[in-house]
Amino acid sequence: MNVIRKFKLDYDWKEFVRELDERYPLEDYKFHKEFPTANGTYHHDILEGDMPPHLREAIERSLGFKIKDYYFLWDWRCLTTTLSQHRDTYKAAKHTGISDFDSHVFETTADEIGKPPLTVVVALENDFRIDIQDSESKEWLSVVYGPGDIIFFNNDKDLHGGQVLNDPENISRRSLNCYVDHKEVEGLDWLNENIVHNVPWPEIKTKIDNGQRVPLKEDYEFSDMSYLDTLEAYELFETQANIIIEKQCKGIVDVGCRHGPVLDILYAKGYTDFEYMGFDTSKEPIDIATEKWKDYDNIEFRHESWNDLATFLVDFDVDQVIWSGVLLYRPDDHFEFFNKITNEIYKSPNAIIQEPMSWQRHWKAELILNRISDDMEQYKNTYKEFKEHKLDLEIFAGRRLVVDITL
Repeated sequence: MNVIRKFKLDYDWKEFVRELDERYPLEDYKFHKEFPTANGTYHHDILEGDMPPHLREAIERSLGFKIKDYYFLWDWRCLTTTLSQHRDTYKAAKHTGISDFDSHVFETTADEIGKPPLTVVVALENDFRIDIQDSESKEWLSVVYGPGDIIFFNNDKDLHGGQVLNDPENISRRSLNCYVDHKEVEGLDWLNENIVHNVPWPEIKTKIDNGQRVPLKEDYEFSDMSYLDTLEAYELFETQANIIIEKQCKGIVDVGCRHGPVLDILYAKGYTDFEYMGFDTSKEPIDIATEKWKDYDNIEFRHESWNDLATFLVDFDVDQVIWSGVLLYRPDDHFEFFNKITNEIYKSPNAIIQEPMSWQRHWKAELILNRISDDMEQYKNTYKEFKEHKLDLEIFAGRRLVVDITL
């Protein structure tokens, strides 16, 4: 499902906001109340010829297509914090039409092209989570965007709502809303399976129900998780590689290794003097990794499960155990299991834990995230050092916690 696009504004967003505020002072905004924003908001309409051309051009550069030359500035002023689910249809606009601007968008333009134009939203202040339902599949998608981000979606076709995120009682949500003719985006690939709102996304073939917990299953095809092999995800594994190099680790066990992406980074950085064993429950990535690294005597891959303790046995001293996105499979006993393997069996002085954080910018609304990143106090209180690296990557569930633990 791909019903929304997300872009970065090709302009210093703080300067963009400053210029708008200078040209359109906040005191000139008018109060407006209608169904989707129950307690009302403030807005300022911008008609043809009034927007500075260089600001319009910045938006068009960011999008890669033309926008119409009318806009409205939206300032919620903490009066409303929730956008009720709705569609911006021609019928709804006729029912609630309250300004010449609405008439311009929903009558003149809609009459010209037979439907309302598409919406482009440039975020100016505060983060906002928008929830959109695909009108065909009925699946829900959540996207978080903030100042300097632009989103583009079909607001008259797809049911949508949302929530102000950061201290909504004290920090206003502000945006610049723009419009696009359908003809400008004819042929746009809305259904590219691996890119959603311009970020790498997993290709999960499992049927997803509302309220379904993640992870969905333990045996993925290699392509399912290929989003983790993109440039956008590189930092996730480079952070782990840098920890290994900094600590000069010589015996590495990688739990839930997939095809061992950390190995490519270690070798690219010239760090090759170590023994490595990685295992995973998914067969295809292990087969790929085994073939790739078959000529390296210091590297071994296993298609095994951690339910068999024999899986963990190696013939070298272990001084680093990588737990990359796997402990969330054991939400009830993750610390006990980690300590048993890392401390009691291996007596390893080091470990790396990588897990998704609780709040995500790129996520599916119908999924519930299994997570342990907010349940780490026992690790902090038990071991010598607990060093956190918090990443915010442009991938699905890209807010990740990488922890460098010294036992």
